[in-house]
Amino acid sequence: MIMKRFETPILVTRPYLPPLEEFKRGCEEIWRNQWLTNNGPMVQRFAAELARYLNVPETNIALFNNGTLALELGYYAMGLTGGEVITTPFTFVATSHALKRIGAIPVFADIDPETLCLDPKKVEPLIKPGITKAIVPVHVYGHVCDIDGFARLSEKYGIPVIYDAAHAFGVNREDCVHSTPTPSICTSIAACGDMSMFSFHPTKLFHSCEGGCLVFKDDIDHHSPTLNSNSNSLQARLFDLRNFAIHSETECVDVGSNAKMNELQALMGLCCLRKIEDLLTWRQKIYDAYAEVINQAEVKGRGGEWRVKLLQQSANHAYVPVLFDSFATREKVYTELKEKCNVFSRRYFYPLLTDFAPYAYAKGTCPIAEDIASRVLTLPTYYGLGSADVRAIAQNILEILA
Repeated sequence: MIMKRFETPILVTRPYLPPLEEFKRGCEEIWRNQWLTNNGPMVQRFAAELARYLNVPETNIALFNNGTLALELGYYAMGLTGGEVITTPFTFVATSHALKRIGAIPVFADIDPETLCLDPKKVEPLIKPGITKAIVPVHVYGHVCDIDGFARLSEKYGIPVIYDAAHAFGVNREDCVHSTPTPSICTSIAACGDMSMFSFHPTKLFHSCEGGCLVFKDDIDHHSPTLNSNSNSLQARLFDLRNFAIHSETECVDVGSNAKMNELQALMGLCCLRKIEDLLTWRQKIYDAYAEVINQAEVKGRGGEWRVKLLQQSANHAYVPVLFDSFATREKVYTELKEKCNVFSRRYFYPLLTDFAPYAYAKGTCPIAEDIASRVLTLPTYYGLGSADVRAIAQNILEILA
């Protein structure tokens, strides 16, 4: 069989864009309001709609201009400066960059080989009472972490759990299935732990051009005490911090940042939120088309071992990761898809965080994550990518391996 070369490049992802007329109608409202930033009516509406979708109180959600600043200011508001924070190396750099930016020290624990999420059993030996200030697991590819396992660690050691949920938009609480026997008390995936961050970057399943949000609990009092007494809730602290920590016309109460979501971002988010069920359904069809080809193929090496494996889909079908038998096989497929087929996949996450200079102190400490990072590839998936093209991409992979 001859491999198919696509005339137009097939990218690993492409953002959904709403009908232009729909977006124009929202722009007309923004023009009438003459309000572009600083918590305008479109941002307030977006926050309310998100709270409904995520099944959390509107008072427990804060919007930001991107997910990285949401994490950074969330970490800061939770008082993590100067302490150790246990997290995963199998993630995008923003998870740990935001910690380093506030003066926290990332400590890396290994991952579960099935979910690829941070493993609470690997975390517990690294907890140092009085030194470890938090645990930051990541819902990798939309697979939900062992939230019950982390809840037990949080209760046992008295430290908060902050989830990087950048990949988990569209995942419901009932989608979380663990072997742990204790049922979690959280009814929404967004409400698990003390805080969760969602990224609305255009590479994600759901986006607002750029953007991010924090969902948090406001009934805990171990946050940073640096803000004045009028800002006695986490929501108020985050509201201040994302606007330079300017509390009023005459008060600047901390060293904040400019992290406000603007009206145009909120409008894009509202348009995309109306389409979310269609986006989820489309990605399910894409995963099924890949599975139709890859899961039914017998692609084995000389020793009879498998050479490519489609990983289990997550509840929101946000990514299509495949695992190869070796680094060399992965690199061959990645290169030939691009050069021979005009198909752009992504080695995600590679290099591992501990291969980067700021985190090289932990290199060699997480062998499972190192192994997965060397063999994983995420395949194209986005709204508008047709099933026939998906099957052709999968057939190309099998031809490369053959």
